[in-house]
Amino acid sequence: MKDRMKSLTAPFAFRDKEQSLWEHLAEFRRMLIRCLLALAVASAVCIPLAKPLLRWMQAPLLRVAAQNHYAYELITTSPVEGFLQVMKVIFAAGVLLSLPFMITFVAQFVFPGLKPQERKWLVAGGGAGAVLFAAGVALGYAITLPVAVKVMFFFNEYLGTTANWKIDSYLGFVMQLLIGFGLAFELPLILLALGRLGVVSTAQLRQYRRHVVVGILVVAMVLTPPDVPSQLQMAIPLVVLYELCIWILRLLERSDRKNKEGTEE
Repeated sequence: MKDRMKSLTAPFAFRDKEQSLWEHLAEFRRMLIRCLLALAVASAVCIPLAKPLLRWMQAPLLRVAAQNHYAYELITTSPVEGFLQVMKVIFAAGVLLSLPFMITFVAQFVFPGLKPQERKWLVAGGGAGAVLFAAGVALGYAITLPVAVKVMFFFNEYLGTTANWKIDSYLGFVMQLLIGFGLAFELPLILLALGRLGVVSTAQLRQYRRHVVVGILVVAMVLTPPDVPSQLQMAIPLVVLYELCIWILRLLERSDRKNKEGTEE
């Protein structure tokens, strides 16, 4: 069992010996080829999943329309548009499915040059980043997307028009919202990393709290549909996460001070 674990962790082991530029380039080339192969295989696996994924993305639209008796129609305006949208969904699903494998290949390239403490922080940050991204996507899909769709329907009804939306516009709208929420929820991870590197402190985060809140509102305006409820649904959790980061960094700073005092004694 120990030999098996040793063989699995060998590609990630710290390497004392320095490598030449050509050796680094060869390893980078090998890593890049593996990542591209993982993406190609994952995309091929996702081909049968294209239709279920399209239904999943359309589910909030169908639910809101059925509950409020809104009339709508998703249309294509060119012969190849349907094909292109299916390929877009397959590629996006392939990227997500291949991501763990690509991260593993990148780790095999990067980890041999890192110290144990650096690896520990990198692994913890990667896990936390994945959880935060998934939480952002889940919040965007479950809460914000239905609200945004309902608001768009309301304005169509207000104007007395039927919602004939292009399928690529709707799918682009959904992907932008979900990816925007996922990326926005990486803010706490970035702040914690900057705090641990000594770039920012809790005193600075408290001092510039108002500026950050304004920045969060601007980001929410850019990444969400142009309606206030959707923007607030992104901004409020980000403000809460910002305050949580201040609290976590304060605890870490106290722990560092205690450790430093203990070593001096």
